[in-house]
Amino acid sequence: MVFGDIHIGSRHSRLGELRRCLKSASPEEVVMTGDLFENQHRRVGHDEAVRLIRKALELLQLEPLRVFIALSRASHDPQLPGPLVARVGRSEVVAHNGEVFVDGAVKIVASHGDGVIKSGVVAYLADIVRRGHVGRVLRSRLGVPRDVWVVYGHSHVPFIDAGERILNPGAWKVYGIRRVRGSVYRLPSAKPLC
Repeated sequence: MVFGDIHIGSRHSRLGELRRCLKSASPEEVVMTGDLFENQHRRVGHDEAVRLIRKALELLQLEPLRVFIALSRASHDPQLPGPLVARVGRSEVVAHNGEVFVDGAVKIVASHGDGVIKSGVVAYLADIVRRGHVGRVLRSRLGVPRDVWVVYGHSHVPFIDAGERILNPGAWKVYGIRRVRGSVYRLPSAKPLC
């Protein structure tokens, strides 16, 4: 399952709606595309990162076997000392401020997307003008093969192209001109669950 841009801590976050959706799905693997938090952009150590991720999983009422989190580099999310691999409850968590590679039955490169365009507003405008633009640039820059899904967030503009294998699940923070709520997707079908 893939979702992102939850912005835990924002008064505009639709955390309750997301929690209800996830409750009905009970996934074994979850990929999050960053902006997990609203106000945690600061350097943290390993223990603090684990504590924050534990808190997020508890708030989401989520306990999958594996969790992959492509945290933001530029804003909102905690800045880890490096890639994190840790056990949080029953979940194996892989988190990084940058791209996270998932090599399972479905191959995925997850990114927040702020490595392509740092500003969320500019990323929003780029993806509004040309849907999936940030994902296409990511695929090109990273040299991701066509059989691998590129999933990203940041722009808050939902986009699915199963042929190109590009997915932006949208955001669970709805405010200002960014009024479209995100969804939770199951890959490889790319069908929204809610």
